[in-house]
Amino acid sequence: MCAGELAPKLHFHRERLRCGACGFVLYANPAAAAAAIVLRGDEVLMIRRSIEPFRGHWTLPAGYEEVDEPPARTAVRETFEETGVVIAIRGLYDVLYTSDDPRKRAILIAYLADPVGGTLQAGDDAQDARYFRLDALPDDIGFANNRRLLNRLVDDWKSGEFRMVPTLEMP
Repeated sequence: MCAGELAPKLHFHRERLRCGACGFVLYANPAAAAAAIVLRGDEVLMIRRSIEPFRGHWTLPAGYEEVDEPPARTAVRETFEETGVVIAIRGLYDVLYTSDDPRKRAILIAYLADPVGGTLQAGDDAQDARYFRLDALPDDIGFANNRRLLNRLVDDWKSGEFRMVPTLEMP
C-alpha cells in the first residue's frame, strides 16, 4: 500500500507477509471459481482442456470469477467462452475447495444448468467440447473436484433426483 518492503511476520497465529512501514498484511486467500454441470437428458457437457494444468484432460466448463460478477454469471460466461453453449442455471449443486491446481487454491461453486442456445464448439481454453452420456464418462478427467462432482451427478441421475444445495436467494 505504501510501497514498503513486505517481510514474513507472525500475524494472528500465522506467518504472513507484512509491511514494516505501514503494517499492511498480504493475505493469501483462495480465489473464487465457478463451474457449470450442463445436462442434456442423460448427457453432461465437458471440455478437453488446451491449457495446463490438466492439458488434454476432460473437465466441466469452469473458470475464475471476475471481480464484478456473481458466481452464477461466471458459470454462464465460462460455459459460453469454452463451449459456445448458452445455459440457464437450475440451482446451486455444490461448493468445494480446490487444492490440486498449482496456480492457486480456489473455492469452486458448481451449478446445475440446462443448455438453452448457442452452437457447441470448442472455445477459450478448450481443444474439444462435447456431451458425454452419464454412463460413459471419459477416464481422463482433470481436477479431483470434477471427478467428485461427476460421481455425485451419476449417483443422483441413477436415483432420479438431483440433490441441490438449498440457498436463501438464487443468483
